[in-house]
Amino acid sequence: MKSYCKTRLVWYSVAALALFTRTSSTKGRRVKGQIPVGNNSAMAVLLGLVVGAARLASAQYDPSLQFSPVANPNGVWTYGFETVPLGSTFNLLPASVPIPAAPGPSIDSWQSPPLGNFLGVFHNGTAAIQTVTTSGTEISQFDPGMLAMNAGPNDEYAMVQFTAPVNGIYTFHGVFEGIDTATTVSSVYLLENNLVIASGSVVGFGPGSDVPLGSGPLLLSAGDTLAYAVGGLTANSMTALIGAEVAAAAVPEPSSYALLGLALVPLAVRGGFVRRRKAAIA
Repeated sequence: MKSYCKTRLVWYSVAALALFTRTSSTKGRRVKGQIPVGNNSAMAVLLGLVVGAARLASAQYDPSLQFSPVANPNGVWTYGFETVPLGSTFNLLPASVPIPAAPGPSIDSWQSPPLGNFLGVFHNGTAAIQTVTTSGTEISQFDPGMLAMNAGPNDEYAMVQFTAPVNGIYTFHGVFEGIDTATTVSSVYLLENNLVIASGSVVGFGPGSDVPLGSGPLLLSAGDTLAYAVGGLTANSMTALIGAEVAAAAVPEPSSYALLGLALVPLAVRGGFVRRRKAAIA
């Protein structure tokens, strides 16, 4: 994400410099001339854009490290589900339910009680590998700190959703991994504003089943959403989300750009007046 921010800053600077100069023809050659007086106001605004771009701030959000067993929504994270088809209404998982595990203690989960303990978002907040039986004979192995999702009995999609706190440029990624010890078969997705932008299939158990998905950079407004989802198939099994992160570079508000540009306008106007006065005297 840092390298992307640097690239964007250089791009803005080059674009601005290109507009600050004009070219003219001299014996078939194109050469740069001085800044045209008529473009001084534009120069002031663009300088404001460059200064604003140079003050970008970054942030990283990790759904595993920031998991909460007591709050949903939890800051930028929300644990929920959607019925088939994916892209329907997003619903909260309302109940925080401890799940028995071996060797214990229990792991955390968010569930919808009417749908039983099959559908949900699960998290091993202990320092030990935990073995969990979630439904029937499905036995899943959770590494320490592992976050996972399991589809519902009617193929509902379990989801971990991120809500952008500010306008900004965002990227997000994660690796989906099968943790059903008998073998996992799952459909997995990334969504932007509840529309699928990446998908894959997880088959197997452990690192050999890994399916990495990522997307971005994406320009989001405050309140826009990104989501990880598992579901849609009758055979869907417990699927972990590892190494997941949403990274953001905050974009200054339009008012910041305007103020910076307006602050430079008097200088630009004065520069144009001085040039015209010199031309009249000459």
